[in-house]
Amino acid sequence: MKNLFKLLAVCLLFLGCESKIDMSAKEVKLDRDVCAYCKMVISSANYAAQIVLKDGRRYFFDDIGCAILWLNMQDAQDGAYIYVADFKSAEWIDAKRAYYLSGANSPMRFGFAAYKEFQKDSLNFLEVKKIILEKENETRHMAHHTH
Repeated sequence: MKNLFKLLAVCLLFLGCESKIDMSAKEVKLDRDVCAYCKMVISSANYAAQIVLKDGRRYFFDDIGCAILWLNMQDAQDGAYIYVADFKSAEWIDAKRAYYLSGANSPMRFGFAAYKEFQKDSLNFLEVKKIILEKENETRHMAHHTH
């Protein structure tokens, strides 16, 4: 009975300890880390993205388009942090607060570069997400009709 109380005390101690999950952005290892969506090696820090799920699992991407398509396929989207590299400095910034310019020569040709500072003619995250998902749906639709 004494051992049962000790075990219960230890369990309560562990339950009382709140472990904090690190949701911050981490450094991408260029030419070593692989994009979780397209499986290409990440070679440009200026276009990289990363997603941290609320359970702490972290995924790197070579292009914001890959990150958006990958996240769209996941069940666990709530509470996910999405980071993109600022095109000028390669510093990690919140993807939902970034400013995006279209027409960039991004690794997977989605064509968006992210900036932490406002840019003339920039798009917000929701606009970029909508464009990428619509383009993906068109591509799938075209592929389905060519078979």
